[in-house]
Amino acid sequence: MLKHKPVFKACFLLFLLLSVCFFSAFYYVHRTLKSHHVTLLDENILSKSSAVYNSLKNVLQGNDRGKIVSACEDIGNLLKVGIVITDAAGSVAYTSLNKNIPETFTEDNVLARLLSGGENTIFHDKLHRVSRISLPIAIPDVDIKLLVVISPFEHAHAAISAVSKKITVCLLILFAVSAAIGFIIIERILSPVAEITGIARNFLRGDFTMRADISSRNGTKELAKAVNTMGNRLQAQQQIISDSEKRLTAIINNMNDAIMVVDLQERILLINNTAMTFFGIAEITPGRDYLWERIRNETLQILVKQTMKTNTGFTTEIEYASPKKKLLQTQFSLLQKDNNTIGILIVFHDITDLRKLENTRKEFVANVSHELRTPLTSIRGYVETLLENYAAGGGHTYNSLKVIMKHTQRLDNLIKDILELSKLETNELKMELHELNIYECIEDILPTYKEHCEEKKQSFRLHISQNLPTVESNEYLLRQLLTNLLDNAIKYTHESGDIRLSISPAEETIQIEVSDTGIGIPHEHIPRIFERFYRIDPARSREMGGTGLGLSIVKHIVNLHNGAIKLKSTVGKGSTFTVILPQKQEKPSAAFDGK
Repeated sequence: MLKHKPVFKACFLLFLLLSVCFFSAFYYVHRTLKSHHVTLLDENILSKSSAVYNSLKNVLQGNDRGKIVSACEDIGNLLKVGIVITDAAGSVAYTSLNKNIPETFTEDNVLARLLSGGENTIFHDKLHRVSRISLPIAIPDVDIKLLVVISPFEHAHAAISAVSKKITVCLLILFAVSAAIGFIIIERILSPVAEITGIARNFLRGDFTMRADISSRNGTKELAKAVNTMGNRLQAQQQIISDSEKRLTAIINNMNDAIMVVDLQERILLINNTAMTFFGIAEITPGRDYLWERIRNETLQILVKQTMKTNTGFTTEIEYASPKKKLLQTQFSLLQKDNNTIGILIVFHDITDLRKLENTRKEFVANVSHELRTPLTSIRGYVETLLENYAAGGGHTYNSLKVIMKHTQRLDNLIKDILELSKLETNELKMELHELNIYECIEDILPTYKEHCEEKKQSFRLHISQNLPTVESNEYLLRQLLTNLLDNAIKYTHESGDIRLSISPAEETIQIEVSDTGIGIPHEHIPRIFERFYRIDPARSREMGGTGLGLSIVKHIVNLHNGAIKLKSTVGKGSTFTVILPQKQEKPSAAFDGK
């Protein structure tokens, strides 16, 4: 019956409650009987002592010892009491002890203790099963002081004990019956609940096959229905989750990119087939194998620790040399739960072939540009010579030569920009960075651009903050940046327009701002404006001699300085390019050597 823990607990609590109730009732009845017993004894001894006193009063006045002794015996036998009379000195004068009084009570020491009690005092001696009362006697000219009446209560005590035993037996029987009935009721009510509890625990363990019996009529039918409904829904939900997990696992395992998840202790929690094949891992135990045990790459380990330390995801490139050298674009993303990081998702994308192809393309562009520049230089030299010879005569030949010279110059500028961009992309411009005074850097280029502005009747305004700090840069790169921005501003600004160059410090950076009042850039073109060869209006750009590479060169120079560039533009009102360069360049971390 007590096979279920909830039933056992309920029965145990019922047993405790019944025990407290019945023991309290037993204690109360016992105390009540005891109090009633004492009251009866008090009433009995008082009535007998009064009868004894009234019967002996006349005899005691006659002071006849023989009559006193005879009267004490008669009265004692009649009332079944013992009588002790003391003289004025406190000694026993007359004694008549009934046969019902225990023999030990006749001993001198017992009588002495009896006489030592006070007057008008009732005393119940449990040891000898007697009650006694002491009454003072005040009879003139009689040497009598105290009358002590002793009454045994053996029969009264036996009767009270019998009643007490009967009540105790009744209470015990009632206790047993109540407990049995309570246990049966609890078992009938709670057994289905305990069974449903067991089913719910199976649900927690992922076993949704068990169902509760809904045929019960003890009040748990609705609960059983609710649990069964919950089990059906959980089973359906588990199937959905299982199917989704299988699909996700299939997708992850069939991806071309290597995917891995590690926890904060760098244990591998998930790895797809591509990653196992790529890193040569034959077998792995998720949650037990560590990343550094399976993949021997110091850079990867440093980057994982850096991600945990900074709690920030990022993308970089690392080299993996086993079994052959590969370049991996690696993305580190945080896995979070309740805003707490619980792991790191690492995605490896093999860009070895892509980088080779890109390098081949760059080399091809650079080589072609070099090869074109040599004949172009010769063509330009001959055209310049012909122009000098035909300058005086003018005419159609002279104009044709000027057109050839114009496009030769444009082609030369294009090749120059392509070579410049190629160097930036292939990191051939690894020039030393040093503390640079911007004032000195712009001294050489300002006169030229002021002259260009005067030719187009444009105003050129320069604003450089006083006490401008130095910037860690390269003079050649910084001049290239300013030259391309100013060329772009002057080229696309109408006559009488306004060109403004502003340089100022901002926290730990230098802010360079080039603004114009030119034609502006439509909003939809701004995201692509720094792409190579991108033109808003190709025909107009060709007319103005633009190569479409100037802003791309600016973007690469800014990136080399770990800076940022912003653009604000309104069509018809002009554009503002803002370049932000750090005053100090951070030393490259060893973790990013592969990038």
